[in-house]
Amino acid sequence: MTDDIWRGFRHGCKKEALCLLKDDLGMDNKQAEACYLLVDKDGGGSISFEEFFSWFRDEKGLECVNDKSRCYYISKAVDEFKKYDKDGNGTIDKDELKLLLKAVNYRHDSDAALRALDTNGDGKISFPEFLAWLNWLPN
Repeated sequence: MTDDIWRGFRHGCKKEALCLLKDDLGMDNKQAEACYLLVDKDGGGSISFEEFFSWFRDEKGLECVNDKSRCYYISKAVDEFKKYDKDGNGTIDKDELKLLLKAVNYRHDSDAALRALDTNGDGKISFPEFLAWLNWLPN
């Protein structure tokens, strides 16, 4: 790994992380984006080297993007997530969740839905929380 990529990870640079995933690990754009969203557990838009390294060491992490079937579902989930992440900040907030719930004809309390989906309690839904809700989280 080059020093530039290492520095990018230490500072949470998405561009550098995506370059590493594509150039060094041979992922295509969809796989790299899905991987990045999976590693960014809190949806904060950046990942630390420690988060990436932990994901990389876990064999299941690479299986999610290397297995064509799993990658297909994760890519579809990425597309859906981005559709409702209107401001592109990497999370679905309360107002964006209302749009999503309306699209799936959910007619109950959106605040209760947010509390149920937001497992880390930060008031927004990260991509891993979204995947868990879809029940598409790879085993």
